[in-house]
Amino acid sequence: MIAPIIWIALLLILVFIVAVAIGASDETMATVVGGKVLKLNAAIFLGMGLQIIGAQLLGARVSGTIGQDMVLTPLPFDIILIIVIAMTIWALVASLRGYPISTTHSIVGCILGVGLLIQFTTMGPIINWFTIIQIVIGWILSIIFGLAIALFVQLVLRKTILPRTSSLDQIERFEQIFGWLLLIVVIVSALSRGGNDVSKAVGILTMIFPDPTFWGWFLFLGGIGMAVGLFLIGRRVVATVGMEITELRPSTSFSAELAVASVLLVGTILGIPLSGTHVLVAAVVGVGLANRSRVRGPGLNKILMASFLTIPLSALLAIGLLWLYLAIRPFFILFVGI
Repeated sequence: MIAPIIWIALLLILVFIVAVAIGASDETMATVVGGKVLKLNAAIFLGMGLQIIGAQLLGARVSGTIGQDMVLTPLPFDIILIIVIAMTIWALVASLRGYPISTTHSIVGCILGVGLLIQFTTMGPIINWFTIIQIVIGWILSIIFGLAIALFVQLVLRKTILPRTSSLDQIERFEQIFGWLLLIVVIVSALSRGGNDVSKAVGILTMIFPDPTFWGWFLFLGGIGMAVGLFLIGRRVVATVGMEITELRPSTSFSAELAVASVLLVGTILGIPLSGTHVLVAAVVGVGLANRSRVRGPGLNKILMASFLTIPLSALLAIGLLWLYLAIRPFFILFVGI
């Protein structure tokens, strides 16, 4: 049955809300804030523009992975709606509490929960485990590479450039130079993040609209939503990552952001949905290890706790909503025809 226009409109609204929540969890600009290169408001406005552009330029390939490739057979419209509602609830709750969650984890958790429930009740395979395994491997490798690249770059700086900056004037000039370099790298990182993250909002739509002709409009919708979320709520997450994990300067922020930009750009080009949150946190930790500076527990613990809880809670939430929907589905069929 072709879903009525009103249900398509509801789905698009929910997808927009998910995009808002994704933007609210985007901490890409945290390094320029923590490194005191840009003020918080300036960083937020720059990030908004880069998210919209990155979503349009780089979002199509990862959207296909998130949508069509994670399931073996197309899901019914009402089931997709359940998945999006579960994602929306969890993403908004976490964002409003200032937890920089991975929306990649959230959508995987929701699809796993719904898929497993359907498989157990119908005995038919739904989940494409090969794609799920690829995504999980991408998560693990992205964290490892993010930490390793940031650690390596910062160690090189400490061994080659930092010993030559003895006076206060030299140190200040050195940090100013790296402030500009950091800004360039952040632009690449934010564009890649926009392309990777938008798929987690609009990728689910590719199950309903497999024709790529529509995808440009979906990517634009998702980019606008992420920009709105970053503007309205995202400053909490930016402050958490940029100021509450470890001390950052332009030079140390450059090391972290170069790692993030490299990993996210490669992942986005390859069509791998990555968690920019986890890559950035790993990179910031790598910088802290290279500098032998204290990695602050509360901020890091908050992020780790949200990361571990996202998949199981998203799965349980999706299962609960689907179970509730199946229980009241006869009323939907009777009154609204879905």
